[in-house]
Amino acid sequence: MKTVIQFICILLISATTSCQSKADKKEASEVNRIELAENLSRKLLEAQKSGSYYKLSESEATPTMINGLNEDLQKSAYIQIKSMFGDFEDLKFEALKIYPKNGTSYDIFRFKGTFEKSNEVEIRAVLDKEGKLSGFFVKPWSDKL
Repeated sequence: MKTVIQFICILLISATTSCQSKADKKEASEVNRIELAENLSRKLLEAQKSGSYYKLSESEATPTMINGLNEDLQKSAYIQIKSMFGDFEDLKFEALKIYPKNGTSYDIFRFKGTFEKSNEVEIRAVLDKEGKLSGFFVKPWSDKL
């Protein structure tokens, strides 16, 4: 009887540890994706602030984003951003929304941007299921997505 109780205890501990491990892995994966989105957003805005641009790589972004966020577009977009909000200072993670679209899932990362003239700025980075940047926006903050 004692052996059966010990076996059941070991089985329960093993099952609990296994479930916890899966949850930890999922949470770690989310944290890694948040860091990825935050780092890309920061690199883009800091390069633009310095008068340069950030050249996205194929491992960081989809081909559409690489072509769309070219040097000319980044520089002209930052002129508009600066006129509205001032220079970029910092960003802080606010929310993650998973958005299914046409059978594909996108992770929408919302960051609260701190700029010279305003702290009510949304910096939004969209990653596809492969973790590649597929959208990037800077706009006035809205509580609604």
